[in-house]
Amino acid sequence: MHRPLAVALALIAILTAPASAQEFGVYTRVFNVAGATPKTTPEVIVRSLTLFRSGIAYDTIHSAGEVTIFDPSRRRFVIVNGPRRLTTELSFEEIDKSLKKAEVATREYIAELQQKGDARSLAAAAPLLGQLDPAFSEQFDSGTATLLLPGRGFRYRVHCTRTPNTPNIDRLAFNAARRRYLEYADWTAKLNYLLHPRALFPAPRISLNQALKTRKLLPLKVELRDNSARGFHLRAEHQYHWKLTGKDRDDILHWESLRTRGTLRRVKFTEYRRRLVSRR
Repeated sequence: MHRPLAVALALIAILTAPASAQEFGVYTRVFNVAGATPKTTPEVIVRSLTLFRSGIAYDTIHSAGEVTIFDPSRRRFVIVNGPRRLTTELSFEEIDKSLKKAEVATREYIAELQQKGDARSLAAAAPLLGQLDPAFSEQFDSGTATLLLPGRGFRYRVHCTRTPNTPNIDRLAFNAARRRYLEYADWTAKLNYLLHPRALFPAPRISLNQALKTRKLLPLKVELRDNSARGFHLRAEHQYHWKLTGKDRDDILHWESLRTRGTLRRVKFTEYRRRLVSRR
């Protein structure tokens, strides 16, 4: 998760026959909780649907007409934007290289702020350092399946599960799906930082994912807030479905056809990001 409109996680799907780890879906809603009261409903800022099939994840935000294809076997993301007739590709190696460059530059900037030593500079450095080195401690309440990660700049509160919400998927399939989802969440956190100007560095989310992996948990509700008095507060709610519908499969076929039939203009990731930012 990251700042409003630059944050999100994912899930949804349906069918018959016993489900397997090869096919499942996640429907996700991200809420802006900051400023909400018990009498008001938080604003939904993102709705996303992520479909997992044959080792590939297809994440779509229908309002944008965009699908992001996570292809770990080929170590890449492919982004397809139907309305703009554009597609772009970014390898995992390129992602890690760009992130390393950004991290080095940010650490240099943090050092400059800390060297100044005044209150304003130190206040500006703290959240940046929290993004790079969240320094989370970890607390888990097994009774409520709640994971708490208070840290240097941010804190997570996560309601989790160790079991599927349906009898149609066995434990081995569920565990395989959990691993696939968390691998996807790691790489998506990295991609989001490069794609969205106000996104957080991926370290906080990757730290959370590692805690979930270690405890063999799947997140149901994820709250992220920063530690400042007037900071952001976001909540992502995930609904998991362990079978794909016919429409889900038709959508995947459509996206793959759109990607491969040569009617889209292929651009470099830097150009795609520039176009994405310029339309806001």
